[in-house]
Amino acid sequence: MREHRAAATTAGVLFIIGTAAGILSKALTYFPVHNADDPLAYAADHSGRVATGALLVLVMGLSLALLAVVLFPVLRRVDEVLATAYLIIRGAVEATTYVIVATAWLLLVPLAETMAAGPGTASPAGVRLGNLVIDADGASVIMSLVFCVGAALFYALLYRSRIAPRWIVSWGLIGIPLYAAAYLLAMYGAVGINSSEVNLLSLPLAVQEMVLAVWMIARGFRPAVAAPGSL
Repeated sequence: MREHRAAATTAGVLFIIGTAAGILSKALTYFPVHNADDPLAYAADHSGRVATGALLVLVMGLSLALLAVVLFPVLRRVDEVLATAYLIIRGAVEATTYVIVATAWLLLVPLAETMAAGPGTASPAGVRLGNLVIDADGASVIMSLVFCVGAALFYALLYRSRIAPRWIVSWGLIGIPLYAAAYLLAMYGAVGINSSEVNLLSLPLAVQEMVLAVWMIARGFRPAVAAPGSL
């Protein structure tokens, strides 16, 4: 059980680091650039902030990837196939999407310099290009849906094993379809990617993850039950 305790504590810390990095990346970079009249010009004037935001996105992706690695030895005892799928989705596929987003953010500054050498970043084309790069709605939607697949595998494994309280796990399973619905609505243009509707639908899962993280740090994992599929 010492291994379980260490894995639970490490996973809880990684959850918190990943969430904090994601929130800071939006606060420091995404929202200021997105709300600027000329995103490229703003990025050029605040290149350090853009680089910091991209670094925070990478920290978020690395934290979630390490989460899957840390938990794999525990989860594979519940179901090795599902645990392997979880490792691949969250440890490789999802991490790749974060790298793509961070790279796109880093492209803002050289794009601004290129546009400045031409008609100027204040041109309509420059503004549209900046919005396209920073918004990257399609990438955000894909990243969010991949996240939901990984989360579904994770909570299915937790639910079967009962190594975490089922009321917390059930909360996560309810939050996943709400989270997915938010970004599907955004993908089809029914709501904006940063609308209050998306934020409200994403909130239950975001809060649940922090509750789970605190629980894992404070209490660790329970021993798996002998018959994980039973109620």
